[in-house]
Amino acid sequence: VGRDEVVVAPPQLIDRYITDDTEVVGLHTMDPLGLGPVSMSFTMGGVLTPYTKAKFLELAASAQKPGRTYKVILGGPGAWQFDNRPGLQEELGIDHLVYGECDHFIGDIFEQVRTGSAPPVLRFNNRTAPRVEEVPKILGPTMHNMVEVMRGCGRGCEFCEVTLRRPRYFPLDFIADEIAQITKAPEGNSIQLHSDDIFLYQLENWKTFEPNEDAVKELFAHVMKQPGVDHCYPTHGTVSAAVTNPGLIEDLSKIVHAGPGKWIGIQSGIETGSPKLSKAVLNRKAAPFTPEEWPEIVVQGTEILNRNYWFPAFTVIMGLPGETPEDAWMTVDLIDRMEQIPHGHFVTAPLTFVPIGALRGEEFYNIDEMIDEARFNIAYRAWRHEVIEMDSMLWDLTDLPLPVRAMVVATGRVGGRYILHIMRRYGEDRGFRIRQPAKTRRQAEGHSVSFPAA
Repeated sequence: VGRDEVVVAPPQLIDRYITDDTEVVGLHTMDPLGLGPVSMSFTMGGVLTPYTKAKFLELAASAQKPGRTYKVILGGPGAWQFDNRPGLQEELGIDHLVYGECDHFIGDIFEQVRTGSAPPVLRFNNRTAPRVEEVPKILGPTMHNMVEVMRGCGRGCEFCEVTLRRPRYFPLDFIADEIAQITKAPEGNSIQLHSDDIFLYQLENWKTFEPNEDAVKELFAHVMKQPGVDHCYPTHGTVSAAVTNPGLIEDLSKIVHAGPGKWIGIQSGIETGSPKLSKAVLNRKAAPFTPEEWPEIVVQGTEILNRNYWFPAFTVIMGLPGETPEDAWMTVDLIDRMEQIPHGHFVTAPLTFVPIGALRGEEFYNIDEMIDEARFNIAYRAWRHEVIEMDSMLWDLTDLPLPVRAMVVATGRVGGRYILHIMRRYGEDRGFRIRQPAKTRRQAEGHSVSFPAA
């Protein structure tokens, strides 16, 4: 299959590109059925229809034409969701599902599909995953100027699909070639470095998981030296690396010229404030520290990141297997402690447990049916802090023309309070009490895991 035989079409226009000579229609998806953690969390466990599901069903319908002779094939990180909905593949007219990485032989797969020799489901794993040199480079700009710098993780969190992937690191010249494709676009000056944990780039010490400082700094410096680049930032990273190597965070901030008017965003998983659950499911997330130290690591790591103008967007997971109300209150306690960090800034997204990774086969945490007072307080306190950040930082972090900036900030502040009001009424209707936040650091550290009187 040559490049001149392939069309990359916008999803909303796919039907325009399906012609009489079309042989294969390929669909790529991340959350086709709305079973991802974000979708399940913000649609009350699927009671409401997630946007991702609605748009995917539109896409799948657009890929069908009466009397078609072409084949429809679906792949991407969201393919696993069809395992949870037997029969839906056939119902939607999807001829083949592809699971796993197949960059290096996707052409062969399409040829098998075209000739009718491919099975309905094709599964690939680490044994068949491509080596770095087998991954093709991008041929044009990407969404959000994203460049892949590594695959896999290795920390072994049991709820995570990514940690099952074999770690691989893309060399600097490969990354530079991809950046050159992105900077062709008018807004290609800010590069997003995609990884599953940026601090594990070119990791050498798999026993302690201490970052390879030289390699990580060289990566950021190399990206910043590329023509047309004036900023770069990572997608994901773990706070334990900041505690292990605070000097690395400081050096990276200097490399990308971070400061009061230029913060670095990073996504990071807290998942739980419970030492017991940390030990049970987070595996080596706290390394080189012990799982029992995890809450303290989160507080210290956030403080170090903030000090160097890094703004973390955290996630917590409600309903992890084995989680008790006491464990959930510990997560509320942790948010209390983080709010007492001097000049601290972060946001936290409360997500519900979805059974993937090593925990595949466990039960979904259905927030509409399973929520209790402790988990409600996690969600409420996380959103309450979002409102605090919108009041204190949204104006500074919004880089738009003044009238648009004012409208966005006003909408965020008013809308955030409205959602908080709705959440409060929801809790009251269910008889949930809302624990008052700590007012001092000493009070935050002294909170009980049981419910203190409001």
